Amino acid sequence: MRIRQLECFRTLMLHGTMTRAAELLGISQPAISSTIANLEHETGLTLFVRRGGRLQPTPEARLFYVEAERALEAVEKTSRVAQEIRTGKRGHLAVAAYASVSISLLPRLMAQFSKERPGLQLKIITRNSQSVQELMSTQQFDIAIAELPLDYPTANIEVFSYECMCMLPAEHPLTALDVITPSDLDGVPFVSLFKGDPIYQQLAKAFSEQGAVWNVIAETEFFSTACELVAAGCGVGIVDPVVSRPFTEKLVLKPFLPTIRYDIALLYPTHEALSSVALDFVDLLKEHLTPPRSIR
Repeated sequence: MRIRQLECFRTLMLHGTMTRAAELLGISQPAISSTIANLEHETGLTLFVRRGGRLQPTPEARLFYVEAERALEAVEKTSRVAQEIRTGKRGHLAVAAYASVSISLLPRLMAQFSKERPGLQLKIITRNSQSVQELMSTQQFDIAIAELPLDYPTANIEVFSYECMCMLPAEHPLTALDVITPSDLDGVPFVSLFKGDPIYQQLAKAFSEQGAVWNVIAETEFFSTACELVAAGCGVGIVDPVVSRPFTEKLVLKPFLPTIRYDIALLYPTHEALSSVALDFVDLLKEHLTPPRSIR
């Protein structure tokens, strides 16, 4: 029994004549007649009889129609689901990321992405960068975003590099400068990332080479937290200009020399290909992670 046979049968049941069924299905009347004859042969049922020159469905046809309709609805639903999966409107998108990305940027982009995909299920998990890498080994996430350096196959990562800016409270006197150096920040209260972070190491070297006192009064794991501390008047600090942008709206950002480099990466599964949904989201994500030309 073929789907085409059930389609012909349903159309004939609904519209009553071979001529009309043939018009609706775009085939000849003999083709309709032959298809119904084959269906009757395969099922062993008499589905239609002629009375007074008109085609009439039998009681068996009416019973069979209920099941045929259910079968066709299931097939049509399956076809719709396949199309939705193919076009990215159905499926799931799971992203693991460190806090500065997953608190603001990632939810905003995923919400934007899902507006045209009402059947899409979203999942965000927040960990520090090392834990994000470990999660990827479970293959339970489509993509991940983590800070570098990481021990992860280079063939499965895409790196985004930023030049950090100096962040200051709006009323800070150093906002008058066009460029800020360690000498300008000699003894100034400073909010830094933890000692083991590459940003901390770069800053320590920069202050040391200029003979400036690096007055670290607070340390934190994430730029997002550092931004809040600076906004609250705790000191000044260094921040990337792209990922952390949502947290710097109340702050003044100034170029900082020497260059302090901040690198993050998209991590892709090592044993599975990305779904079409994940590939589409990666395109959107890369648009927002790519630094402007003037900042590179």
